[in-house]
Amino acid sequence: MVIGIGTVLAVTGAGLAVGLAAVGSGIGVGIVGAAGAAALAARPEKFGTSLVFQAVPQTQGIYGLLVAVLILLSTGLLGGEGGEVSFAMGLAAVGAGLAVGLAGLSAIGQGIAAAAGVSASVQEERSVGRSLVFSVIPETQAIYGLLAAVLILSFTGLLAGDLAVSDAAGLAAIGAGAAVGFAGLSAVGQGITAGSGITASARRPEAFGKSLVFSVVPETQAIYGLLAAILIMAFTGILTQDVTATIASGFAAIGAGLAVGLAGLSAIGQGITAAAGVSATAEKDEAFGKSLVFSVVPETQAIYGLLTAILIMAFTGILTRDVTATIAAGFAAVGAGFAVGLAGLSAIGQGITAAEGVSVTAEDDEMFGRSLVFSVVPETQAIYGLLVAVLIMAFTGILTQDVTVTALVGLATIASGLAVGFAGLSAIGQGITAAAGIQATARSGAALGRSLIFAVIAETFAIFGLLVAILILFGIGIFG
Repeated sequence: MVIGIGTVLAVTGAGLAVGLAAVGSGIGVGIVGAAGAAALAARPEKFGTSLVFQAVPQTQGIYGLLVAVLILLSTGLLGGEGGEVSFAMGLAAVGAGLAVGLAGLSAIGQGIAAAAGVSASVQEERSVGRSLVFSVIPETQAIYGLLAAVLILSFTGLLAGDLAVSDAAGLAAIGAGAAVGFAGLSAVGQGITAGSGITASARRPEAFGKSLVFSVVPETQAIYGLLAAILIMAFTGILTQDVTATIASGFAAIGAGLAVGLAGLSAIGQGITAAAGVSATAEKDEAFGKSLVFSVVPETQAIYGLLTAILIMAFTGILTRDVTATIAAGFAAVGAGFAVGLAGLSAIGQGITAAEGVSVTAEDDEMFGRSLVFSVVPETQAIYGLLVAVLIMAFTGILTQDVTVTALVGLATIASGLAVGFAGLSAIGQGITAAAGIQATARSGAALGRSLIFAVIAETFAIFGLLVAILILFGIGIFG
């Protein structure tokens, strides 16, 4: 059998589907298994209950296996003659693999929640039902990924064996897979919150409802990713099987998917804050409102990613199905996606700070304002990422729909996006410092100013990234 590039891409998609999902399930099952082993030391009769909880994060691996087998069957590599697979169909298979595989990492968050369920069941038998409810919540991200993967396989013709689809549709499928797949990692933050909800509900059953509210908060990033994936598939013509997209808009779809997908990881920071909110509210009902305010703060990074994704889809003509964008615009969209998406991970640092703000404010209401000030500090990295993304889209002509730069200039903007995006992760260190600053200020109000100075120092590295990003844009001539 002669193997072409399309076949190579198809098997890569199958490998990503089962491989990434297996990583998620393996880690999640391992976390629960460790909790189960500890539970058996105290309560041997809890073996069956622990096995039930350990089964919960296994489904992601099954979803990945299912999609991998479907890809191999539909391309004829399994149980067939292994016919020629087009380049376009290979790209579509990669998109499906990314969707279900990356979303399968949600099992890590599910494992965190289920492990807390095992521990709670040892302390209180009646907590098993409530704990299972919390443990199931992070499953939704995996279902979103599975849904997107099946839609890609169905409407690009892989499942039907009708392999007539354009390369543009294949690229768009990768964009859709990246959107829903990366955003699926929001389940890690959701699992952290759900685990805290299990612990709080075991101690105080009446905390169940409010804990559920906090657990739902980090779900929004996954919804943004699913929304972007469906928009991409609908308006590039995949879902209508009437593809009008071009190669340029295919790359633009990848940029949009990276923007909303990577920014969706902000849910990890949001989950850290929401978990602190669960604990504070379980101890003091009046802490609910202020804790929710803190929990919403790391949402902004996800909104920046969604906004950028919509701007890309709107001004490259994807949403209007009037595609006039050039390949340069497609490459520039990828650069913008990296800028705002990677910088969105600054929410992890912000979540660490805001979680400390929740805890301190629960003890002293007067610390609410000062804690919010510290919590805003790690936001600037995300703003830098958004700024560079807007600069790229504006000066390459995406926002004016008058692209005059060359394809190589568009490709070079990706370096600018990577510079400011990766540098934005400096916010994690900044968040650790700012959290300590809240603690110090709570003990002594005079520590506020000096603590803010410590917190600002880590900002310099994000400024380095912003500076280099702008210098790159100057150097390649987009401002001229």
